[in-house]
Amino acid sequence: MIYIIITTSINNKQGIKNNIHRRTRYIECINNLLQLINNDSNIKPIIVENNGVRQTYLDDLKCDICYTNNNMIKYKHKGQNELLDIKQVINQYNIKDEDIIIKLTGRYKLLNLNFINFVKNNINDYDAFVKFFNVCTKKYMFDDCVLGLFAVKCKYLKEFKYNFLKSPECEFADYIRKNVDKNKLKELHQLDLECCFADNLRILVV
Repeated sequence: MIYIIITTSINNKQGIKNNIHRRTRYIECINNLLQLINNDSNIKPIIVENNGVRQTYLDDLKCDICYTNNNMIKYKHKGQNELLDIKQVINQYNIKDEDIIIKLTGRYKLLNLNFINFVKNNINDYDAFVKFFNVCTKKYMFDDCVLGLFAVKCKYLKEFKYNFLKSPECEFADYIRKNVDKNKLKELHQLDLECCFADNLRILVV
């Protein structure tokens, strides 16, 4: 089974505070994903939002949603809040170790089905599908990766922990390199993902 965990945080603590832009971007990107997968019976999309159980505009989307309280906790970076959200979804939905989880940042738009189809067609050959890349320098890096979109077997996410010694992107890249057999790791060169970065709302396709 493939689960797509779509991470969201309506009340963001970091980056530009523009609620209208954030709402518009979430609705546009998540609806776009749902249209792309078109009720595929092999894929289960789940939105996770981390500012507590309440009514939000995300309820209007035709998708399961899991509300958490993880944004209330302050860490050195928001990657830890997001990781707690992912682990809560894993527990709530009883996702199995061998199931594949595609993690997608909710404000990022998947431009086509290339990534999802590649994961589906190679699900028995690889444990992880990652683009090793620095989104600031816009260059390949061995120990950096795109956290906005990746796919990995659930068991690796369950064991992953941040040490807060480097950026979340670098720590996750290191973890994948060390824990996934190199023959089971697929390094991707193109995700066809339109990123919208929270710090300045710049757009980058990776």
